[in-house]
Amino acid sequence: MEYNDILEKLKEAIIKGDVDQAIELTKKGLNMGIGAKVILENGVIKGSEMVGDLFEKMEYYLPDLLISADAMIKAVDFLKPHLKANSDEKSTGTILLGSVEGDVHSIGKNLVGALLQGQGYEVIDLGTDVPPETIVEKAKKSKPDVIGLSGLLTTSISAMQKTVIMLKEENIQAKIIVGGGILTNESCKMIGADNFATDGWDGLNKIKNLLRGGNQNA
Repeated sequence: MEYNDILEKLKEAIIKGDVDQAIELTKKGLNMGIGAKVILENGVIKGSEMVGDLFEKMEYYLPDLLISADAMIKAVDFLKPHLKANSDEKSTGTILLGSVEGDVHSIGKNLVGALLQGQGYEVIDLGTDVPPETIVEKAKKSKPDVIGLSGLLTTSISAMQKTVIMLKEENIQAKIIVGGGILTNESCKMIGADNFATDGWDGLNKIKNLLRGGNQNA
């Protein structure tokens, strides 16, 4: 199998959500001497971008995104040791994620995390029902570029607001994005976050925008 064939088939495996094929092609690419960063950028990331296009065209839906995200994350996990072995191949940024205190929903957060990892970001996932104190402490230690707070309950808005207040009181410099179907531009402003997202792909794109220096009005 030729160099370009490997990358093309890896893109197809990501789009189809074929985990076994994605891992196998990643292995083959490395064994052929293709750099881990090349495989990530021209195989995994290109595939995830095509998945995003399909989602935006409404040809793919949430279950399709979840299946593709699983293939992305497994390929990235296999590439991680090879990426870290090369000091020139650093992550695109560090993102700290967690569902806020009182909220145990995780699908949206997990999807965002998988999409981010599939595009080369370092993701620290604190899980669900995370107290503000835990988020602040982890943010101090990991110094993320962006903090993502997730929640689907109406009570999650006050938990998000409390967490953002504590982060700012501790002078945490990371950009803050909140995610969940209950959120609006108005509630985002009330919470004090830099941006909000209503689904996984929206979250990915808005986090990338924040890293480029954008804000909720971008």
